[in-house]
Amino acid sequence: MKSGYFWALLSRPFSWVSVLFSGALIFQTVSCTPENEYPPDELLRAELGLTFEDRVYRVALTGGAAEQADPVVLSIKQGAFVEFITADGFIHEVIFDEDSLSSDQWSFLEKTDQTASPPLIELESRYILAFEGAPLGRYPYQIEGNGNPGRGVIVLLKPDDQQ
Repeated sequence: MKSGYFWALLSRPFSWVSVLFSGALIFQTVSCTPENEYPPDELLRAELGLTFEDRVYRVALTGGAAEQADPVVLSIKQGAFVEFITADGFIHEVIFDEDSLSSDQWSFLEKTDQTASPPLIELESRYILAFEGAPLGRYPYQIEGNGNPGRGVIVLLKPDDQQ
């Protein structure tokens, strides 16, 4: 004899259709969104006026023997935001090098006061970069802190380019 709540769910055909549809929808949503892309959290919405339509990409900073960014290479589209967040208790600083950027890219970073982060000194400290109106291309950066310097790069793509 089959009884119980689980059997009641199995015996209702519309439940299986709902489950399958929900699973397909979740798979599509997850598969179309890069794993480091997030909608803005409550703090970013309140402090920066971001909306749920804005895209925020996260780069985790860790230290030890050498400073590291995860991911090392991050591809984003124009208008996106990049959030550097400390994932450990070490001090980190993100610095863009003028010699590694075009004059237009460096001018953009200077004009928007984004050439370097302040020291990120606590666990989950954040530094947000806005790429609205930024020139396309590669934005290499250095990470300095307690360990040997590390490197990373943000690649700013055209809106219709694939990531």
